[in-house]
Amino acid sequence: MDIKKILASVRQAVQDKKLTKPVFVLGICGIVLIYLSSLLSSGEGASRQETPVQLQENWSAEEYQHRLEEDLSRIVTAVTGESSPQVMVTLENGGRSLYAADSKGEEERAHVVLENKDGDQRGLELSREQPKVQGAVIVSRAAGDPAVREKLVNAARTALGIPSSRVCVVDGQ
Repeated sequence: MDIKKILASVRQAVQDKKLTKPVFVLGICGIVLIYLSSLLSSGEGASRQETPVQLQENWSAEEYQHRLEEDLSRIVTAVTGESSPQVMVTLENGGRSLYAADSKGEEERAHVVLENKDGDQRGLELSREQPKVQGAVIVSRAAGDPAVREKLVNAARTALGIPSSRVCVVDGQ
């Protein structure tokens, strides 16, 4: 019953000419505020895009490989209960960097170069892509069991983002 009263009040308010103009003005103000907030947030978004690059850890390929091996070793330990499985991860390349470029037309492009007080120059790195994983080898005492071997292959391929054909699991003594 209350819904009918509410609907009747809304109909009456819509028909009342005195309320129509203020509601219309408030609606326009709301749209303008939403538009302004989107402009301000897009300006903040540009600076936020730079933040992860500045905060991102710059690992060398060797450090990245070592970290992957440690993580995969912990996973193997969790699956098998083995205290010291042997894990090796191979990388396809050393990674890739994206540098800032300045365009002066369609044909002319130059990289942005930074120079420190000693005169050393380097490109302005915008982002760094970690190296791609080529494959993994897991040596585990529990790998003799086909079910455990399958679990290790699935865990490694999922963790490293590679197909199972690039994961080798062997039984170790």
